[in-house]
Amino acid sequence: MPQHEERTINVGALPVTIRTTNRTSFDAYVTTNGHVVVRGPHGTTDAQATSIIERRRTWIYNRLTHITESAPEDPTLHLADGETFRIFGHPHKLRIVPDSKDEQPVTRFHLPAGRNEIRLHRSHAINPDKARRTLARFYAHTGQQWLKDHGARITRLTNNPDIPLTTSTRLRTNWITHHPTHGITLHWATTQLPTLLLRELLHRTLDLHTVAHTHELERTLHSLWTGNLTTDTPTTPTQTAPGERCPNCLTPPNKLHAGHCDLARCAFTGRQRYECHPDCNTIWTGKFPGQAECEEYGFYWRTGPNGYEHCNANAPGADHDYNRLYAECTWDIATQRMTLPG
Repeated sequence: MPQHEERTINVGALPVTIRTTNRTSFDAYVTTNGHVVVRGPHGTTDAQATSIIERRRTWIYNRLTHITESAPEDPTLHLADGETFRIFGHPHKLRIVPDSKDEQPVTRFHLPAGRNEIRLHRSHAINPDKARRTLARFYAHTGQQWLKDHGARITRLTNNPDIPLTTSTRLRTNWITHHPTHGITLHWATTQLPTLLLRELLHRTLDLHTVAHTHELERTLHSLWTGNLTTDTPTTPTQTAPGERCPNCLTPPNKLHAGHCDLARCAFTGRQRYECHPDCNTIWTGKFPGQAECEEYGFYWRTGPNGYEHCNANAPGADHDYNRLYAECTWDIATQRMTLPG
């Protein structure tokens, strides 16, 4: 028998490597790269490894959170139609459009069904450097408008309610600065933060009370886009495919969602997280929650002559039927997925 053997299983949505050797005991650990490993003797079964992970789930998730928070990502976005840019935490799809003298080089649009767009003039998308400068100015302007509308509600809590609040495209190494005479200056990229976390950043700088989880702020700051663009053609499937980041919080596959993520599900209930404990956060698998189960159980729907109707996966206009999934299935805490009864 070889000295050691290795295989990978999934415990719910969490990939786990099982390494077996001549040892006689079991243990589990998380590598610095965020890989979860169970070590045990030859003959270790998947069930034994799963049991260890279940017993140590809270510790493992805490370790994964720490690794994520301490590893800035500085993502690179594609300068192409369909790329996702975030404004105050909300995803916006990029559209490169012909120039118009009646519009600014970058314009933000709210469309039906909750869809949002950023429209960038084609002349400003001719190369990544020009696009970066244009988008940075747009973020700075958008952030400045938010400060104008909401900043006074924060500064009035201080001894200096008239302290200036500005955004800047010139900050390089700081998210925020506090100058005795110039006041508060925010990096343009902070306009990507959900407004609750943006308030928390200002409160922290002004020594005010906490309004959001400080670890969540640190985690989200690490993932902000700071201007890196590429013109390489991205692959843009109609459904989120394995390997893509969460479209809401930009978490990469096999990592915990950000705490504020609207797509994240509670590990205990399978429902959307709302005012949950950090221990109930879940892993982003590369697919929308429930998508894999819909595909496995054949749950699809489309709009027919009389409205909503069940259909096959290959039917024209078919989409995953998440409503049916949550109506007919129950959440299995052990496997972290929706399961059919019986």
